[in-house]
Amino acid sequence: MFTIKAGDLSAILDKVAPHRPADPDMGYLDMIVLDCTRRWLYAVAGGDRTIAIARTPVKGAHWIAPIAYDDASALRGWLESADHVSVEHLLDGRPLLRLTEGAAQITVPVASDMADLPWRALLRAAAERPSADWGAVRLRAEDLALWEHAGEEAEVHAAGGAALVIRSGPDFIGLHMPCTRTRSGDPLEGWSASVRSRLFLYGGMPYEVGAVYADRRGARWRITARPEPGQEPVVVGADDSCVALPLSVVLAVGGPLMRLPF
Repeated sequence: MFTIKAGDLSAILDKVAPHRPADPDMGYLDMIVLDCTRRWLYAVAGGDRTIAIARTPVKGAHWIAPIAYDDASALRGWLESADHVSVEHLLDGRPLLRLTEGAAQITVPVASDMADLPWRALLRAAAERPSADWGAVRLRAEDLALWEHAGEEAEVHAAGGAALVIRSGPDFIGLHMPCTRTRSGDPLEGWSASVRSRLFLYGGMPYEVGAVYADRRGARWRITARPEPGQEPVVVGADDSCVALPLSVVLAVGGPLMRLPF
C-alpha cells in the first residue's frame, strides 16, 4: 500500500486516456494498465497505432493491474473529489485495487483476463533497433490530437523500426507507428533503468511480474505482483474467473509453468 496525491494519479490517467482503441476489433486492449514498481507508478494505454506511458513517483511494491477503460473512467471521476488517497493491490479471491481517503472508498476490479500490453518490450525494441535514413514524417491531424494531453510541450524523436518516440517532460513517453523517421539523440534516455524486467526466484525458477504462464493442462496464469520477503507468490487465472491462488498450489496441480511469449 502507498499514498499518492489524487491529482498526481489523475494526471497520469489523463495523459494516456486518449489512446483508447478506436477499432471495435481491438476491444481486448480497451484498458488502462497501472503498473507499480518500488519507485514508480506507471499508467499505460495502447491504441490503434500508438502506446502512451506516464509515470509518477511512489514508494510502492511490484504489481500490475489492467483496468477496463470504463472502470478507469469511474476511478478518474472518484479522484475529482479526493486529495490524498491510499492505494492497495489486493489478491483475495480475485485481484482488486482499493483506493481510500478517510471514509470514502472505491474498489476497482483488475481485468486479469485482458490481453498483454508488453510496453517495456516495445520501448526496449524501439531503442535497440538499428537506425536507418528515412524521408519526411507524415502525421494526420487526428494523430497529433492524441498527444495534446501529454504536456505543454512535446519532443518527437525517431526510433527503431518505423516508430516515433514522443516525450513530454521526464515522466511521459509514447510510441507512434507507423511513420517514417530520421534519428537524433537517445529518445529513451532516463527511461532505460526504470523499465527493467521485474524478476524474482521461487523454488529456484525465475518468474516475471506481468508475464503469463501456462501449466501442463493448458490453463493460463498471470503473475500480477512480486511477493514481499517471506511471502509466497500468488498467481491469477488469465481467464474470466480471475481466480487468485498460491503459486505452490498451481505447481502441485498443473506442474511446472511455461512462460508464454508476449
